[in-house]
Amino acid sequence: MQLLKAVKSAVNAASFSTTEGRVTEAKAAVRDLMTYLDSLESAKPNASKKRKGKQKSGRATQATKVADKQEKAFHGKADTPVTPSTRKPKASVEAAQKSAQDVSRHTGAESRAKRKAEAVKEAVAPPAQVASDDRVASLEAKLEQLTATLAVMMTSDVTPTANEVCFSDLPFDPTH
Repeated sequence: MQLLKAVKSAVNAASFSTTEGRVTEAKAAVRDLMTYLDSLESAKPNASKKRKGKQKSGRATQATKVADKQEKAFHGKADTPVTPSTRKPKASVEAAQKSAQDVSRHTGAESRAKRKAEAVKEAVAPPAQVASDDRVASLEAKLEQLTATLAVMMTSDVTPTANEVCFSDLPFDPTH
């Protein structure tokens, strides 16, 4: 560390007020640092690294007991191996449905869902039926008019050019 500090101060002194003596001192400090670095030897790598063995299980220390107690309080159970139960749990679909209905009733979701379904049914069903009946009747009328126009064109002597139909020949406006 002393060499680095000496190099730093010598280089700074030579940089800010350059004289021949200060430049020479800076070069000498840098040479000393290079000599020191060249003298260092790198550490030899170990031929075989020892593998760390398994941690031995033994009695829990007081600190481990406290940590396990805190972990259990925080997460609900200690971090110990779980042993599966031999008894298979049985789920009751009816009980689950009843529980879900109770929760729904308690939170008011059931009544909100009923009100929403009724509102949707009232708002959508009657106007949609009337609108679709009017639309169907309108389309049927247009189709009849078009059929009549085509029949007249086929029986008349005037033959339109290949696949051309003028909008003015139609009894209704197809663009609307």
